[in-house]
Amino acid sequence: MPVYSHSRLETFETCPLKYKFRYIDEIKKAEQSVEAFLGGLVHEVLRKLYDDLQLEKLNTMDELLESYAANWKKAWGPHVRIVRAGMTERNYFDYGAKCIRNYYEQYRPFRQSQTLGTEARLIFPLDGEGKYQVQGYVDRIARRDDGIIEIHDYKTSRSLPAQQKSDGDRQLALYQIGIERQWPDTRGVELIWHYVAFKETRRSRRTAAQLLELRQQTIELIDRVEHTKQFEGRRSALCDWCEYKPDCPLWRHPDSVLALPPAQFKADDGVRLADEYAKTKYELHTLELRLEQLKEQVIAFAQQRNLRVIQGSGAQIYVRLGEAEKFPGKREELRAALENVLKKAGKWEEISELDTAALAHALEAAKWPAELVAEVRRFATQVARDSVTLRRAGKSAEDEAE
Repeated sequence: MPVYSHSRLETFETCPLKYKFRYIDEIKKAEQSVEAFLGGLVHEVLRKLYDDLQLEKLNTMDELLESYAANWKKAWGPHVRIVRAGMTERNYFDYGAKCIRNYYEQYRPFRQSQTLGTEARLIFPLDGEGKYQVQGYVDRIARRDDGIIEIHDYKTSRSLPAQQKSDGDRQLALYQIGIERQWPDTRGVELIWHYVAFKETRRSRRTAAQLLELRQQTIELIDRVEHTKQFEGRRSALCDWCEYKPDCPLWRHPDSVLALPPAQFKADDGVRLADEYAKTKYELHTLELRLEQLKEQVIAFAQQRNLRVIQGSGAQIYVRLGEAEKFPGKREELRAALENVLKKAGKWEEISELDTAALAHALEAAKWPAELVAEVRRFATQVARDSVTLRRAGKSAEDEAE
């Protein structure tokens, strides 16, 4: 079994097909979203800040911004993709610089806690046998004067989540499991997210019971991944940022034809097939609506004239008028009481956990005790059950059935 990570599991939850491309097929993509590119460079600068502090060098803000600019210039290239319309490289560069300034101004002189590691790799088991291994890279691990271990995570996102989301976060809570295994005598662990675009910090703590539940949930998710045979794509707002979009069967044809000139677009076999199917489906829906209207008119005509057969030019319409018993549906008020009656009578399995059609058939068959039939029918209401059958001229009912 492979070593899992939060990002690996999150990829599966977001889109199983992306998971397959990345982790099973191991398809490597040079392309990178500008958001991921920017986030990586901001992380590099903040790592440099704390690494240099451990050597007693406090970088100035200008030094950090110079490092950021040099790294940006060196790494930028055509592989970095901007998805948002109207945005430029400069917009994102300035946004990243703002994130660095915000963090520097908020935490200078950066002595709130002692850094124990940056980009620290953790690998640890979730179970006693070591079958379920998890790994992760922590942006920064630190220890306060009161002995509490801090797990820091830098976020460059443009949205600020509610506290509830942080309290339910899986990634840093998994890291806590690894930290407590590595430092079993720790006096406590605090999870900290720095939303650097907002100068906002989210903090959270986990109880032993919550961590135990997280272990079990993560093991179950890993089992689900391991037993998945069909990795289906899942469309979402994140698709535009996915590096595998050109390979995805959900997007490959739309993206390839929408870029074509109008004449080539119309000539594409897939476009023509989709258009014909859509046109036929719409026409069928229109015909079904008209057929239902005609059925109502036929029944009304038959009732007014007391007819059971209506003659046409090349066919006859047979009309059956009557009523049927309707029993409470799953969300109706009397459903529970009806189920209780059937269970007490030992008839629950016979009607397939209250398949109402099976129940009506059972009553019509007249095989149940009369007392039970009467009790069950208290739950029924009479509804119209009129039917219309079309038969070609010269065909009997038996012939038509064939």
